[in-house]
Amino acid sequence: MATPFSYFSAKIRPLLRYKNVDYEEIAPTPAVYREVIRPATGSYFIPVLISGDDVLQDTPRMIEALEALHPEPAVLPADPVLRLVAEIIQDFADEAMILPAMHFRWSFPEQRAWIEHDWSVRTGPESARMAERMSSSLPPLGISDRTRPLIDEWFNRLLEVLDFHLDGSRFLLGDRLSLADLAMAGPMHAHLGRDPVPARRMRAHAPLVMAWLAEINEAAPPAPWANDFELKDSLGPLLSEIGRVFVPMQLVASGAVAAEIADLAPGEPVPRVLGMAEQPVLGVSEQRLLNSYSAWRHARTAERYKRLADDDRARADQLLLAHGLLPYLLEAPEPAPVMDGFELRRG
Repeated sequence: MATPFSYFSAKIRPLLRYKNVDYEEIAPTPAVYREVIRPATGSYFIPVLISGDDVLQDTPRMIEALEALHPEPAVLPADPVLRLVAEIIQDFADEAMILPAMHFRWSFPEQRAWIEHDWSVRTGPESARMAERMSSSLPPLGISDRTRPLIDEWFNRLLEVLDFHLDGSRFLLGDRLSLADLAMAGPMHAHLGRDPVPARRMRAHAPLVMAWLAEINEAAPPAPWANDFELKDSLGPLLSEIGRVFVPMQLVASGAVAAEIADLAPGEPVPRVLGMAEQPVLGVSEQRLLNSYSAWRHARTAERYKRLADDDRARADQLLLAHGLLPYLLEAPEPAPVMDGFELRRG
């Protein structure tokens, strides 16, 4: 179950094409949510993959499961340091890129009619109500009159660093499609590359980004002469933006989640949303939703770092320290939520 305008659906659809997996995409109409998604997962999140009795919903685990079932062409780098970089980019894309994605979708009234029509074609007459519900989420995400101009400026910066990198690299990690590209395609395609206002800006100022998104969605297998995954120097500015913007934001959020769940017994369920908390948004402090899922993601990536062999950790430290990313891996939430099926619990 997925839609063309869904942030996380845009991560999985190109992967299925890339690995030549036969699938049928079913629109999540109210009836599908009520009769299929909710009974299977206990929630209303998409995308959902169903194959026989197997149900997958969380996109990081979904990608890992598809990689295990269909290992070629690979999207998860074998090199543990490159894999760690891809995981950090995925965390950033899933958690921080929600700011420009939601700002550009809902802060511009001139595209509201287009969005409601686009949605209604795919999900039916409930689209207007769904659009109203989604647009009301901006304040809880920290998107306010104070942060909108900062997000707008930051989006321009992201387009600049991505276009610079893609001038000499087919994908984020060299010649091959990777987890990093799939993760960034979520917001960059589904929200920013399709919706009229941001798409106009991207076509005018970042044509290489638009070409990269088209190639991700085309998802052609790598050419036989394509090099293996690699980290080019031109990716450095993007990694530095992640260190500058995402790391401080996530450290505060994860610390607040850890404090909220500290008194729970191990194994006790943890709600996805734990209220509101002051969090940094591009240098200013705003009240934002406190999301336990993001803390689980943070702890998950930090655990991957801890498991590195000594020589790999030395390579990772040198790279991560240069871009302000090392604190993200050294300051994981404790206690952290753990994922049990489709539920979060106190670890």
